[in-house]
Amino acid sequence: MNKLYMPFQPLLTDSGLQSFELGVLESPASRLLQGVVHSYIQINTVKPTPYPMIPDGTQALFVSANGTMMSGGITQALELQLPAAGEYFGIRFYPGALRHLFKVDLNEISNQLVDSQFLGSPFIDQLHQHVYQYTGFRQRAQLCDQWLLQQLEQQPHGVFEQALGLIYDSHGSIEIERDLAKRVDLSSRQLNRIFRRNTGFSTKSFAQTIRFQHACRRLYVQPENSLEIAMNLGFFDQAHLLKDFKKRLSQSPVAFFNRYMSDFYNRNP
Repeated sequence: MNKLYMPFQPLLTDSGLQSFELGVLESPASRLLQGVVHSYIQINTVKPTPYPMIPDGTQALFVSANGTMMSGGITQALELQLPAAGEYFGIRFYPGALRHLFKVDLNEISNQLVDSQFLGSPFIDQLHQHVYQYTGFRQRAQLCDQWLLQQLEQQPHGVFEQALGLIYDSHGSIEIERDLAKRVDLSSRQLNRIFRRNTGFSTKSFAQTIRFQHACRRLYVQPENSLEIAMNLGFFDQAHLLKDFKKRLSQSPVAFFNRYMSDFYNRNP
């Protein structure tokens, strides 16, 4: 479950953290939450700073001293602001994983940052208070592990898990109607309903996000190889890849990733 997919965020590379003058602590979830929670993460900053994110199909819960917010899946770059020096804690969920925990429809919060009341948990109001009672990252992660295990009731549609695996296997290049829908024995319309509820995206849009992720990871290391990357990932041509990149991030690969390049690091995600 979700083991084939490792979301890529350029900010969280060594070079990206150095460029934005951020520190990071990150920890996987406990065994029972593997495949549901990607990681617990804590960002440390010594000054107000932006926190840019690129589309990766995941959702996140941001827990600060002032409250808790929820991000839906995004199709374009999103830039949060860390308003002051300090520690910012978060929980990163794999695509579709929130349906293991909460009765939510992710289609309602695509490309949005919403109040955590969206999750409908009676304990969400106290979560940020409990997290910040602890000063250690490990204690905070353990607290969230315990809290999430109490919510672990829902099971996503088995067909959805199967379809996710096929999309990951193909790096997002699978043809939806002629291949994916037939292999899971559903119509593309039925599959779309399942994907919108579980990820916030249509099946095609989600697959394109996964393909874009693979392109970003490769372009970050070798931006000069966009033609080869485009061919390997099933884009029509190099221009198609660059158009998709600019649509999602508003810049060319070289211009975008230069923001994350520190003089102290090579391109090594």
